[in-house]
Amino acid sequence: MPAAFKGWTHHLFTLPRARPSRDKKCSDDRPLAPVIQEFQQLIEDDPELFMYFHTMFDEVRRPNGDIDYVDDYKELMKALDRIITQAPGFGGVNNLVTGVPMYAVLAPFCNTPSGYSIFTNPKVNAQLHKIFDVWAAFLVSPESRYVLTTNEKCWFSPVAIDVMSQRLGTSFYDAWVCRDSDPDKHYGFTSWDDFFTRRFRPHLREVVDPDNPDIITAPCEAYFHTIQSNVRAVDKFWIKGNSYSLSHVFNHDPFTPLFVGGTVYQGILSSLDYHRWHSPVDGIVRKTRLIPGTYYAARLDNDRDPDIVSRSQDFVTAIAARALIFIESDNPMIGLMCFVAVGLGEVSTCEIMVKEGDRLKKGDELGSFHFGGSTHCLVFRPRVSLKPFSHVQPGTLQNLNSNIFYIEKGTDSN
Repeated sequence: MPAAFKGWTHHLFTLPRARPSRDKKCSDDRPLAPVIQEFQQLIEDDPELFMYFHTMFDEVRRPNGDIDYVDDYKELMKALDRIITQAPGFGGVNNLVTGVPMYAVLAPFCNTPSGYSIFTNPKVNAQLHKIFDVWAAFLVSPESRYVLTTNEKCWFSPVAIDVMSQRLGTSFYDAWVCRDSDPDKHYGFTSWDDFFTRRFRPHLREVVDPDNPDIITAPCEAYFHTIQSNVRAVDKFWIKGNSYSLSHVFNHDPFTPLFVGGTVYQGILSSLDYHRWHSPVDGIVRKTRLIPGTYYAARLDNDRDPDIVSRSQDFVTAIAARALIFIESDNPMIGLMCFVAVGLGEVSTCEIMVKEGDRLKKGDELGSFHFGGSTHCLVFRPRVSLKPFSHVQPGTLQNLNSNIFYIEKGTDSN
């Protein structure tokens, strides 16, 4: 287990199982939260899950028998119980724990055969959703602001502010819409979630060429992952190299056949950055859908780095909780396209803010992620002649509303 994970789990088990409000009625020997008790009961009542939750630990156990603080499923329940009483703190720019503490505990198990069986199990994902609902109630409350201070490992500490400012090339206050200029007053943010879903100030990410219908802009502040053409209706999405299975990505939506043979663009969002989605084209919303799915399932590999979910970006588009927004572009050479928001880990709530029939301008807000990690796709129909701009290279940050594609003249998507 990497030092960041080990340090986090050690720190986690030194924390009292209590709300940060320091409720004196909550002590470390109190029972597990009801939703965690329900999870433990689910494991113990289901013989298949009970077996997997034992073999999962065997599959990550070191030769000397240790697994760094979380030794069995009961210890795991205690860890989850503590996590849902806390708001995510700042661990550093390269620290996986930052913003995703539950994934930090679960990640070593995600790349095991038993872990795969657990995290693809519908009953487990339904229970995780219940746990996230309880945690979310805390993360939208004022009590969650205890990490929005200038204290060490908090989001307005000098180190955190410096990291966030360097990423944007300007001061935190100049970059983000704040209700107050004083970090000691949480910059006016009302909760952890209010901070997580913070908005850019209007001047920071303006659409460069808003009246050019042949340019498609980045819908999110995200690192470019891949572009794949000639995508299939049904493919072996669990095998690397067979990335996108459109029927599964769209959950068998009637629009699916229109996109077979088309192109998928995918980008990855960081927990440190902006988490809202914006329209990449002018057009009309034709349909929206929220699709339930997994949270921590990943494509198994032999990489020793435990951050397997980040290596499974294309895989999760077919199985993770996600939102679909179908947009009919005003440009007939683009036509119907789809924005896909995919929630990864933690709460990963996808909130759609538009509805069928809404008229959109390029850069208009579509919705947002809440609480956790995330990725997104743009899906285009075949015969849309997409040409990426030269700066769209794997691993590069594509700023929100920046130009990512242009349409070659003389082509037609119909």
